[in-house]
Amino acid sequence: MLPGVVAADGPAMPPELLVRSGARVVPMDRARLLGAPAGSVAHYEQRDFQIHGLPVRGAYETALVDEDGAEQRVVVTRTPSVAPQYRPQDAIITAAGARAIAIAHLQAAGSPDPGEPEQEPELVYLDVLGRPLLVWETHMPLDLSGGEPTSKTLYVSAATGRVLHEVEHVRSVKATVFPINPATTPKPEAVELTNITTDGAGSTLTGSRVVSMNCSLTPPENEEDIPLWWDEGECYGMQMATSNEDGDFDVPIPDITDWDVHTVGDDLYSEVSMFYHGERFLHELEKYGLTKFKCESSLMLANMRYSEISESYPDLDYGPLNNAYYTNKCEADQGPTMMFGQGSSVDYAYDGDVVYHEMGHGMVSLLTPDGLSDRRLRPEAVIADAGGINESIADYFAIMMTGEHLLGDYVARFWPGYGKPYIRTGENTKVCPENTIGQVHNDGEPLTAALWATRKRVGDKLDTVVLDMLPRLPGDADLETAAHTVLEIAKERHAEGSWSELDLEHLYRAFDSRGLYDCGRIITDIDEVATGRSMYLRGLSDSVTPFWPGPMQLRGEVPVGSDNLIISFRLSPRGTSTGNPNTSPVDAELLLKWADEPMRFEYQLTSKTDDLDGSPADPDAEEVIQVVGDWDEQRIATLISSSDNQLIIRGLSPGTVVYATLVNTYKSEAVASSFKIESVPTELLDQGTPLPDGGAPDTDTDGLMAGETGEQRGEPTASCACRSGDAGGGGAWPALALLLLASRRRRTR
Repeated sequence: MLPGVVAADGPAMPPELLVRSGARVVPMDRARLLGAPAGSVAHYEQRDFQIHGLPVRGAYETALVDEDGAEQRVVVTRTPSVAPQYRPQDAIITAAGARAIAIAHLQAAGSPDPGEPEQEPELVYLDVLGRPLLVWETHMPLDLSGGEPTSKTLYVSAATGRVLHEVEHVRSVKATVFPINPATTPKPEAVELTNITTDGAGSTLTGSRVVSMNCSLTPPENEEDIPLWWDEGECYGMQMATSNEDGDFDVPIPDITDWDVHTVGDDLYSEVSMFYHGERFLHELEKYGLTKFKCESSLMLANMRYSEISESYPDLDYGPLNNAYYTNKCEADQGPTMMFGQGSSVDYAYDGDVVYHEMGHGMVSLLTPDGLSDRRLRPEAVIADAGGINESIADYFAIMMTGEHLLGDYVARFWPGYGKPYIRTGENTKVCPENTIGQVHNDGEPLTAALWATRKRVGDKLDTVVLDMLPRLPGDADLETAAHTVLEIAKERHAEGSWSELDLEHLYRAFDSRGLYDCGRIITDIDEVATGRSMYLRGLSDSVTPFWPGPMQLRGEVPVGSDNLIISFRLSPRGTSTGNPNTSPVDAELLLKWADEPMRFEYQLTSKTDDLDGSPADPDAEEVIQVVGDWDEQRIATLISSSDNQLIIRGLSPGTVVYATLVNTYKSEAVASSFKIESVPTELLDQGTPLPDGGAPDTDTDGLMAGETGEQRGEPTASCACRSGDAGGGGAWPALALLLLASRRRRTR
């Protein structure tokens, strides 16, 4: 059951109904991890559960087990708390029906060609708010048809056909290479490629653990050589780098001072660089007791791009992919495990940090009991911390590999106009909640900063603590859970004698200074509230009613000399990384609470019939998450320009307090930037003086290396001064739009 939420009513789970169905040893040699003799230290065992013979997704147990298989202790358990409403024989929706629903769902979300499920949908239980829901687990293929790579597992209700949950899996011999990347280590070095055997000339980069492949816009001569996962408009995956007569991969090394080399789509160096850094990652992690990777053989694709010209980059003869991705695909016919884009100005496969980051996602997927991707439903907000932790730990793997805190410094340094010589850095000043916005790359930065600050002082002994943390984290872990788990493990190390009191003090101070032990998502600082925040708003779905709460709340207070509160924000669709504009419709509304305490949300399961389309379904199925709370008003702001929204409330007394958040009323994800609460002197509004407003819409390259979005702000611009409806103890005022901008509700932009 999720902390801070209300479970659905129902009969308690009979103890005999939930049974352990199997266990697997986490492939991490804890003896080597702790520097102890082999076989002397317990290993982790992750256990699964079944109900009525079906797997229960989201239920698991992680235990420490000694070398003889005897349990020492359970470190984390998550199981349903009430009995299921339906048995397997009660399923109304068939597997074929679930397949059709899944395809239609992705098409409605904007995918031109989502493809067919990789395998027949499987009937399973899904733990939602403590109740097992009977669903069809449907694994969809890697889909590149919409520009933004995606590969989802959809959970389709077997009672109603609703899509109740979705998991996104896409999140990066001898040769001469740049040891880290062309920016950090600009002098190429000859290296030995490991785990690969060549037999003279003509061998490809196919190793025992990593397969490296290029991606060309020119199709192969033989049609049967086209990969099964290729689709119209994509480049063709093929191995282009081959060994010379000595068995070495002697490919041209790019001269990074020549600007054109950064946009050459078929260069062979990308293939070699990717293979080298992937193998180096796996070799280095063996030293920490990590003897396996998520995939036995990982297919890595360089120079990924599209044949269609991008609207944003018309001078290029291809559509760029400005990012890199880990897809979680392990079968070669399903698609690459990792993709590295040929960007508009840089080649992502050149950057070792990028490769290490994407490989890090694979390790997170391997070691955690249930992945790290679910949102946590908290009393004050719905937050995306688990994805942020996933990104942070992927960054930390790169730090472990390079020993330095700058990440993506080649990509950032050679991308014109980026503005700084790195994508992210462990040497940042981000804290929680002031710098968390509901976007995973952004929200993981306080954790990365705390880890880097600790590592600088205690050394690489922190690495094994971070690795030991992963098997203990639930799939919806928040930053506080990660911080307390790290502290718990460090205390275990202290008891064992490998950590000193001073080490513990360094760790505690680093995490505490970032606000990671207690981080309520309530922004109360007057300057923070008035300056403006960015918020990523989760889209509406069939699994929730009436909407998902936003990722934070702002507190506003009317000062002396004022009778008003002005709430404003800019709203835009979530961006894409291909450079083509996102035209998805967006809409958001304000929730307000007129009291000096934040809104509190509760979550419970309910039945819902108004979204059923007449297909075979049980209207009594309790499977939709109902969000209830103590907000006082749900308001619509005035649209005063193409993206600027404003709500002005007058007639308020000094000292009046409001808490505000935004909720998304459309299915597409939206970004609200410059979300703020201000007040101005009463006489300024009486005179009709235009109000300050500002902020630039945030952009997001959803994938490996999204840039910082929480600090993008523009210059103040003129806005409307108007009076709106009653709130709190204030009197009602008619709306007055001095700029003659009629009150309009946004529907599409």
